[in-house]
Amino acid sequence: MRLGIYAALASAWTLLATPVAAQSTTEDGIRALLRADYKAAVRILKPLADDFERPDPVAQFFLAVLYEAGEGVQRDEGHACGLFLRSSSREHPFAEQSATLASYFRDQYGEGASLICPANETFRGGPPQTISLGAGRQITFTDTSVVLVSGDQETRTLWKWPPEALILPIQYTPVDVTKPHPTKRHFLQLFQWLPDESTSPSSWALTWGLLEVQGDQWFMPAWVKDVASVNGPAKPEAQDVTKFVRIRVNANGEAEFTIPVGSSPRTEVIPWQAKQ
Repeated sequence: MRLGIYAALASAWTLLATPVAAQSTTEDGIRALLRADYKAAVRILKPLADDFERPDPVAQFFLAVLYEAGEGVQRDEGHACGLFLRSSSREHPFAEQSATLASYFRDQYGEGASLICPANETFRGGPPQTISLGAGRQITFTDTSVVLVSGDQETRTLWKWPPEALILPIQYTPVDVTKPHPTKRHFLQLFQWLPDESTSPSSWALTWGLLEVQGDQWFMPAWVKDVASVNGPAKPEAQDVTKFVRIRVNANGEAEFTIPVGSSPRTEVIPWQAKQ
């Protein structure tokens, strides 16, 4: 469906809209869309559509329109599908259109629909975890994706955690280095406890992953499976897992990580990933 058809729907909605405060903000975004100021439309509609507690289904619908068309944001039909799907779950003038479009896209994705077009975007049963990297840059983790925003550039990478894993909050660790050149390096530490058996486990192993953001890209320079272990069927209790891994600047001015315990203690320089 073309953007012009959506614009006609938007025009009709702005004529019918009642002067409610929350609605008028959504209307501002739709009016920006109608005058082809797509970046402004995204900027206005996105926080309304992504509000975890009280998402605006109309904002979700028109933000999905922009993602599908690639206007004001990088084209992403999967993200558009998810927004249409979530928009269709609430009553509003475009709920039927949202449901039809979500169903169309999900049919195209087949078995991958639950990953590409999720019904909800959550992380660990709650809202997505967003970490600010400064200067208009942020990274957001959900159960199904990693979204990196750098200025006007947005990159969404599909991501799936093991269903049996106990996922811990992402740890942000910025480090100022002098080599290979003076800069701030942005590291994200990912911790998850994995049972030895998906049912009736007898032990749990702590897996650690290191993710680094450079500019508008992210890399994963390290992934270690057996940082620590806990015996017994019960899920590990909350504890400071960062004690199992240390990230610091060494005497040469380079970033390095140290794993002091586990099956393979080590200290390694974290390689600088040149932008591809």
